Amino acid sequence: GHALWKTVHRNEFGALIQRKADEWRSQGRLRACGDGALDVSKTVYECMNGLGAAEHGRASSNVFHYSLTVVPGTWQPHGPPGDAATAARDRAVDACSMDVEGGEGKADESGAVSEAVRNSLELLSLLHRHAEIVNGQEQGGRLWESAGLTRRLTCQLHDTLAFASMSLPPWCLALPRRYPFLFSLDARRKLLDCTGFGSSHAVYRLQESRVAAHRAKLGDSIRAAQQRLAVAREHQDIDGIARATDDVDEIERRVYSRRIGAICSDLARVSRDRILDNARRLLEYHRACRHLLEVQFSGEDGFGSGVTQNFYESVSGCLQKRTLNQETPLWITDGHDVEHAAEPDGQYAYLTNAEGLFPQPLGATPDDRKLRRVCEMYRFMGMLLGKAGRDKFTVPLPLHPHFFVVLKGEGTYSPSELMLTFGRSGASIPQSEDWTSMDLLRAYATLCMPLQEGELEGAARQAKIEELKTREFTSAYLNRTFQCSLAEYLETTAACFVDPLTGEPVCDGGEARELTVQGLPEYVVLVAERWFGSGIRRQMAAFREGLSCVFPFESLQILSAAELGVLLCGERVIEWDRASLEKNLKLVCNEQGAKYTKDCTGFQLFLDELCEMSNSDRSRFLDFVTACPRLPPGGLASLCIEIAPESRSQYPRSRTCSNLMWLPSYATKEELHDKLHTALANSKDGGFHEHNEEHRA
Repeated sequence: GHALWKTVHRNEFGALIQRKADEWRSQGRLRACGDGALDVSKTVYECMNGLGAAEHGRASSNVFHYSLTVVPGTWQPHGPPGDAATAARDRAVDACSMDVEGGEGKADESGAVSEAVRNSLELLSLLHRHAEIVNGQEQGGRLWESAGLTRRLTCQLHDTLAFASMSLPPWCLALPRRYPFLFSLDARRKLLDCTGFGSSHAVYRLQESRVAAHRAKLGDSIRAAQQRLAVAREHQDIDGIARATDDVDEIERRVYSRRIGAICSDLARVSRDRILDNARRLLEYHRACRHLLEVQFSGEDGFGSGVTQNFYESVSGCLQKRTLNQETPLWITDGHDVEHAAEPDGQYAYLTNAEGLFPQPLGATPDDRKLRRVCEMYRFMGMLLGKAGRDKFTVPLPLHPHFFVVLKGEGTYSPSELMLTFGRSGASIPQSEDWTSMDLLRAYATLCMPLQEGELEGAARQAKIEELKTREFTSAYLNRTFQCSLAEYLETTAACFVDPLTGEPVCDGGEARELTVQGLPEYVVLVAERWFGSGIRRQMAAFREGLSCVFPFESLQILSAAELGVLLCGERVIEWDRASLEKNLKLVCNEQGAKYTKDCTGFQLFLDELCEMSNSDRSRFLDFVTACPRLPPGGLASLCIEIAPESRSQYPRSRTCSNLMWLPSYATKEELHDKLHTALANSKDGGFHEHNEEHRA
């Protein structure tokens, strides 16, 4: 190789590092003009901003000297000599290329990676997929993570200039997209923040995280100054008010000094009575805008992040209305349409699918008008979830886990494999309820699994079919009190090759073809392909199109299907225990300076109540405090819920913009339960207003 020495102004460096070269890396010493050699462990961004010089009390220079070594072919990685595994992994890492203009990574087919390394990575991918299938769920955890790759990716993401100028090393995008299980979830989430939503949002998220950390350090000072201000106002002390106001302003100035700029935001006003129509027009107008979106409701003076989060929650509620689904078939129904017809405003006004909402498959030749309405709604939902996810909000739409598996479209699972976990298992079906079409097909798929795996042929296969004919079906697989064999059930119900959701034949002449035990494996495959393939392909394409209007859908490929569901819709199951509540609920002072302690009776009773709550009650509590009924990515710790004593009302109240709850001191557990649940049940009646004593702020 040969050395290249150059001196450039820092403003030119962003363009310089985007120049294409065969292979290049920093070599030798980095130094700022007039200063000594900088620490090689520092990033280029830190060097350019003079952090090394700042340690010596000198101002940073606008001129930056650097040395590059251009090496033909591949280069040897850093690390201890003889570390073959590290060398092989690094060669795999460096065998990626990136289109800098588009910011998309792709595998390099130049052959720089040995066949052994490529095969090793693919073998890991196959083993990971097999573990998911065997265990019936995605294997998160740390079993598959590479600490070395995670550490290297995290180090690269510390270089603000690199990700802001879309100049990260190519492997930072290519490897996490193809082998996401090799990287920790925290590292991939940070990668998404840095590369998924554009440079302005990347810098904004980095800035806000650092500002939040600095504000947390000054939290006691802020609360003390606010307390002095409240006391001064209560005593009408003019001089005290002036001094306390100056103290608050000084602290806010110190916090604001950590910002390099503000991202633009747009404020929209919508009507609660026509929220779905307003939301569709708003998202269509704002879909490609890079500004943050804030929402205020007509007739309410409340505004801020809590109100905007409630907007997304309210729209998700409208999308679950049974009347909307009857007009525009978006979701597979839950089987309670008859009860809803008898009592339209009763408990079945909204769809209550046990496992979540999944797209209603369309027939082979759907009505053009109906197809257009359905696709328009899915495109809108894509824009809605994309806009919320980019702005760090949550749309609590209870989508089925398989929705995100199909959305990713990677072919990780075949339709028949998805059918094995679609619907309820026999033990989960209440005897007081009828089974659904999804429950029935899951039972069929479970019975046919040995026949579909291809391990049985000839006489062995025929013997298995004969055994299935006499196997008990209704009590074992549908949780009924009566018994009926599989063959008897198929004969009694006159089953044929027809899709139970659409009523259309799944093959030529299917309506006249009798369904037998021998033809059951073929039937399951045909129905599964309709439910998870051709029947919902147009809806999923419209959803991806809508989401891509906000940011590239490919950015989400670094997340698994379950992680994607949490990012966009939040945690469906709300789990916490006493230890996590004590750790993550922050006790703060109220306006009068009073503050709970962790050992006081009122707070301990409150913890008891939270631990005993059902999942639905926990959801209502989160909605009351944060305006979102689900936990966001990061769980309870990411919410930073604050608890302060309440002295103005006998009921709890909250400020959703800051996740603050005022809790009165109750003497008994029964009184706390009654007052808290009354507040939760009536929290939405008053809307969002500033200085509201009875409802949320």
